[in-house]
Amino acid sequence: MWFLNSCEMNMYAKQTSCVLNEDHLSGLPDDILIHILSLLPLKDAVKGICNASRRFHKLWPFIHTLNFDQCMFPEHDCNYYLEASRPDYDESFLHSVRHVLLRSKSPTILKFCLKFHFRLSYSFWQRISNSTDIRLYDFLRSEKRMANEIGTWIQFALNKNLEVLDLSFSEHGIVGPQALYDLPNCVLNSPHLVELRLTHCTINAKKKSKLKSLKTLYLNKVVLMGQSIDYILSGCPMLEELTLQLCYGHIRVVVLNSNLKTLKLDIGWSLRRIYVSCPTLLSLDVSGAVDVLDIANVASIAEVSVKRNLIFDFDVHKDYQGIRILLQTFTGTKTLNLCSWFALVFSAWQLKNLPSPTFSCKSLHLKSDFMIWNLPGILNLLKHCPCLENLTIEITSSHNEFTSHKQLSWYRLYKFDADEYWNMVDAPVQCLIHHLKTVEVAGFVEKHLVIQFLEYLLRHSMVLKKMKIFAEKQTAKYYEERLLNIPKASASAAVLFY
Repeated sequence: MWFLNSCEMNMYAKQTSCVLNEDHLSGLPDDILIHILSLLPLKDAVKGICNASRRFHKLWPFIHTLNFDQCMFPEHDCNYYLEASRPDYDESFLHSVRHVLLRSKSPTILKFCLKFHFRLSYSFWQRISNSTDIRLYDFLRSEKRMANEIGTWIQFALNKNLEVLDLSFSEHGIVGPQALYDLPNCVLNSPHLVELRLTHCTINAKKKSKLKSLKTLYLNKVVLMGQSIDYILSGCPMLEELTLQLCYGHIRVVVLNSNLKTLKLDIGWSLRRIYVSCPTLLSLDVSGAVDVLDIANVASIAEVSVKRNLIFDFDVHKDYQGIRILLQTFTGTKTLNLCSWFALVFSAWQLKNLPSPTFSCKSLHLKSDFMIWNLPGILNLLKHCPCLENLTIEITSSHNEFTSHKQLSWYRLYKFDADEYWNMVDAPVQCLIHHLKTVEVAGFVEKHLVIQFLEYLLRHSMVLKKMKIFAEKQTAKYYEERLLNIPKASASAAVLFY
């Protein structure tokens, strides 16, 4: 019989623990282990687990997902780089990127993600001043060297038949969009890319792209020089989803004979015109301010969301015609999502006895501040959605920064008692009689005008099954009993509070 001393016991326990932990994965083939490592944060895959096993240490260079996020890097101070007044880069982060790329042995890379504080601020100032300050020479050289190195990282990933590229060059300094990173042309000529996501960079395409496998394109705060968007889209025959968020430049989305199903446009800066033409489009989401939203050839569209207002004068006939033609494009959609501004548009048409388009939608989502001048518009919308089955209303605050006093000048010509408005509605509303089954309300539900509207729906919706109200208990107690006890047109209608 033999005995172990305490030191030997501790060592034996540690060795046993390591063996047991390793045995959980040791039977798996290399391909599966590489896939597991690729799902981990890069710093864990390289430093943490890899150090626990020689086998893992040999396998991590073969991971196929490379995710370099500067803000997630240990001891990185984002605020310091946001406020930097000169080119200053996190050398420990750069060293890590260089080390991983140098050691990478995977024949293919499925995803390459880089999130990095970088802008060409001094290069921009040199360009607009048309002179070079010798005192800033080192800064200019540093920016150019860093931009070139980023280009080599991107090219390295593209050479490995890259499928997903995600580049985000977050704010660095205070210079505007003119100083963003220039996207290398090689990115737009990558036949293997399936998904491309770009944030804070400049695209200056001079010829048709070659993105023959691309299915998803996401551009956020990207400067689109010249006809770049035309050149990009003309070379994406497989594109299914396109998002343009707060981008600068000429916005023209013309996609013919394509697979595009989803288009999201968020306009952060007032543009004169946005043109959209796509015969295969199923879902359109537009937000922002624009003079003219020109949409054509979207007969297959099934879901439309329009948020914020277009530039529109309620008193000008040509503007009425323009908005009516726009809405006429969406009459066949099954799901319609409109903002409070559209309720005002329908109010003006209702009070002026102007014809409104009729929609065949079964679901309507309306975001409204439920002020007095929204009421005729909400009624008008219900009248012109005769097949409506599901109504969702999000009640917002009363402040609407996108509607000017000039745009609302027309309402002074019309007067009615808001408290009695729904009691004065005598004409039947078709959707309430035959189709409306569910109503969902959320937000500032406690508003007096909202409660009156819900009472109107309960009294007139003959096939209603559920009315769901999402509100805080403290406010709901003031009107809960009132809605529960009101006489209902539908015997099976249930009012539920969440």
